[in-house]
Amino acid sequence: MSKMFLTCCLLISLSSPAWAIENDIYPYIGATLGTALTSVSKLSDSSGSLDTVFNPGYMAGGTAGVAFNTFYGWNVERIRVDAEIGYRSSDLSSMKNSQGQSVNMSGTITVKNYMLNTYFENTDLRINDVPVNVIITAGAGLARASIGNISYQGATLVNSANNSQLAYQGGLGFGYELTKKITVEATYKYLGTTAFKFADVKADYGSHNVLLGAWYAFK
Repeated sequence: MSKMFLTCCLLISLSSPAWAIENDIYPYIGATLGTALTSVSKLSDSSGSLDTVFNPGYMAGGTAGVAFNTFYGWNVERIRVDAEIGYRSSDLSSMKNSQGQSVNMSGTITVKNYMLNTYFENTDLRINDVPVNVIITAGAGLARASIGNISYQGATLVNSANNSQLAYQGGLGFGYELTKKITVEATYKYLGTTAFKFADVKADYGSHNVLLGAWYAFK
């Protein structure tokens, strides 16, 4: 899956420069880094469910895609489409049952996501005479979660488990063009998935992410 995804990224980023200039379309590559504020929200099996609390984690990602300017007069003045690979990691802090009783736990969940995203931008908005791009984004793809070393008071409950599910994300952000080729962005993205299944345990997943990133346009 990773090799197929990276091949897709490479093909997108190596689009013909001559064709791009003629049609005002150009390839770009980018990177993001930030905080993953939440992770698995609930673990369930035949005996019931437990709410989980995770410490803030981190997220890192890379993208490759194409951007094109729309026609004059459109409210959306630039559209971008890219392929993204991301990595998130968070540590388990505690679990709470339906009666509100909480116990401290330890463990880690990591999630790799492979997404196709679309970005809609208004590139002419000015705030206090500073050019700012307003960005709305949405995407869909696949996420693979791994959990490991889930333990309570030194006793290991789960050594390791993996599962892949469909994923979706959406977000809002702002970008600033440092140069004609380099744009920096601050975005909020929510990543959700269908429930992961680790043996007999179902894990509901959602991740709120605050990200800083930059992308370089080949134009």
